[in-house]
Amino acid sequence: MAGHKLNPIFTNVLLAVFCTLVIMWISIGSPQMTGRLVDLVGKVLYVPEIPALELRSLVQAAGNWVLERKTLHDRNNDLELENLALRTTIQQMSVPQPESTATLIGAKVTLRYPDAWWKEIRVNRGAKDGVILGAPALSEGVMIGRVVRVGDDYAWIELITSSSFLLAAVVDETWDLGVINGDDRGNIWLLYMATEKKFKRGMTVSTALVGDYLPPGIPIGKIWGEGEVRDGFLPRQIVSGAHLTQLYGIQILSGRTRGTIEEGK
Repeated sequence: MAGHKLNPIFTNVLLAVFCTLVIMWISIGSPQMTGRLVDLVGKVLYVPEIPALELRSLVQAAGNWVLERKTLHDRNNDLELENLALRTTIQQMSVPQPESTATLIGAKVTLRYPDAWWKEIRVNRGAKDGVILGAPALSEGVMIGRVVRVGDDYAWIELITSSSFLLAAVVDETWDLGVINGDDRGNIWLLYMATEKKFKRGMTVSTALVGDYLPPGIPIGKIWGEGEVRDGFLPRQIVSGAHLTQLYGIQILSGRTRGTIEEGK
């Protein structure tokens, strides 16, 4: 039919058949020419294949690009979900659950023995005022100790500087957990911190979530220095946010603290 173009594939097949017949005819008369003719025909037939090979390479490259983009997209979605879960967890830990109401009870220090200056104090509030065992004691909004003995009208508070005082705490800027402990000499240490962790002086430390009567987020102090490596850990020295040498009037948290805190007596 006039103007009709032959299919390129059909043309290549005809060309290959013709070349094969020529090689067979020549090889009968001159076998030594057969090898050179085969190489020549191979080069001739390779030329029409070049566009197809290039197209195949292009398609493969495009397919690889699409797969890489899909992998990156899936990974990005996974990271977004992880970030969302982390933000949700932090929000849940940061926002108190309004299950009940705690009360801040004002108290005065009535006794502090010189030979136990950094260990404990006695205050003029007790069970009849709502003070309970284990309740946290604060001064200037800072954690200074915990109630260890309660009478009707008095309570003994173990100070945060006591060597027997232990309390879970967290570095606010890094969320690293440790244990607060005193040394009976006025010093406060954050124990069980990894030696390779880098903390800047001035990073704040507060209480961790340890129970219904001691809420998280109560300020304790700031990181101020380092101790000596013990059992593979490097203690960090904490400076209190309260004036521990001048404790006159303090406050005690009474009741469950998962909720709002109200001012009491």
